[in-house]
This record gives sequence, structure tokens and C-alpha cells, in this order.
Amino acid sequence: MHCFLMYISGEYFAAMRLSKIRLFLLLGLMVVGPLVGHKLLWLWHSRRVAGVYSFKGLGSAGDQVALDYSICWFPLGTDTVWFNGVGNLPFPEGAAIPIRYEVDDPRDAKIDIFPAIWGDTIVYGGIPLFLLLMIYLHPKIVPRGRKIRVVWRRPFLLLD
Repeated sequence: MHCFLMYISGEYFAAMRLSKIRLFLLLGLMVVGPLVGHKLLWLWHSRRVAGVYSFKGLGSAGDQVALDYSICWFPLGTDTVWFNGVGNLPFPEGAAIPIRYEVDDPRDAKIDIFPAIWGDTIVYGGIPLFLLLMIYLHPKIVPRGRKIRVVWRRPFLLLD
């Protein structure tokens, strides 16, 4: 019973000590895990269908930068679902392309190629992972061979 009360109050983890590599692997998993998990869940609930690359669209991302995207469609029952895909594709207009769409929300469709499916996950997960790697490799932030103590009050990380 006493151990259970210590667990509830947070005292059980008050002196949790981790090595440098374990801490940064845990932080990396906390950053990338939800992004990859969400994408895998989307892939699990999506279906493949043959679609058509209609034409290249051109918009603007600010005042000076042109942003191109792909206008694509696929048949779903008696309906036709149109959506915007990633740009810079090598397909000619009217070409048949593979498409994945969410069963519950067909408008949430993506062209079934690696950059269209995983590009945003790599960017949104890669930037924080790169920052964590730079912090890990910097010798003065967490010196080599030191243990890190995780506590539940400020400062949350202490060097031992």
C-alpha cells in the first residue's frame, strides 16, 4: 500500500536516473512516436484506388514564392472526389496514378508515393530529431558519462 501511495504522489519517480543515450532515445521516441503512429494509423484505415492526375495547379506561398500542387481525382461509387496533391510530379496530364484515401473521409486523399505519404512526417519529425541530436552531441550541454536525474518539479533535468 505504501508503494502504491508513493507511486501516486510521484515520489516513486523522484530520483529516476537515466544515462545520456537512454534519455535522448526516450525524448526522440516521444517526438517521433506520435507522428509515425498517426501516419501508420492513417495507412491502416486507408484504401488504394486508381486515380487520375488532372493538371498542375499554381498558387503562392507569400508574395514572392510560387507554390505548385497537383489537382487529382478518383471515382468513389457514383461520385468523383477531387483533391490537391503534392507538386513537382513527373506525371503527364490525364495519367493514371495510385491514390490512397481515408475510408471515413475520402477528401483526405494522398497520391500513393513516398513523398506524398511520408514527406510531412519526415519534416515535422526530422527537425526536432535533428535538434535533439545536436544537443546530444554537444559536449558541454550533457557531458559524456554523466547521468541525468529526472524530477517532477523545476528544474526537471539535473546532472548527477
